[in-house]
Amino acid sequence: MNIREIVHTDRAAYRQLRATLDEESMMWGAKPGERENLGDYAGNQFDSILGNERSTLFVAEEEGALAGFLSLETSCWASLSHTSTLMVGALSAHQGKGIASQLFESSQLWAANNGIHRIELLVFADNVSAIRLYKKLGYQQEGIRKQFSRINSGFVDEVYMAKLLQ
Repeated sequence: MNIREIVHTDRAAYRQLRATLDEESMMWGAKPGERENLGDYAGNQFDSILGNERSTLFVAEEEGALAGFLSLETSCWASLSHTSTLMVGALSAHQGKGIASQLFESSQLWAANNGIHRIELLVFADNVSAIRLYKKLGYQQEGIRKQFSRINSGFVDEVYMAKLLQ
């Protein structure tokens, strides 16, 4: 498994990765096909991250195909430029193989080298395995957004978690 920062030529592969993740799980909040029905949502996110020197996107690549990603999005506003919002995902066929841990390791090194003090994320409260991983990596729960997302016919809480780096 190769972990690397994304490059402009990965745009189409990244869009496909996000579409596949939407098909595999409702953990993303988007129904299958919904992201693409909103236009080039994943592509626009890709462009936004690559266009901001305070943000980055790492990918896990196996045999030339993207298997997972981790994005760190940081505000351009000076007062918020020390905090990055993290999003991570791996295709189901590649889960449980340490991809997320490798992505976190690379991203944390990047964050420390780029003056990021705080990394925060949101996770569905019922995603117990992800919460366990985040806690293992030093993230702490800070709060809960009650019944924030509607998945199928029910509402799901989202958990705020964060890690201070410096």
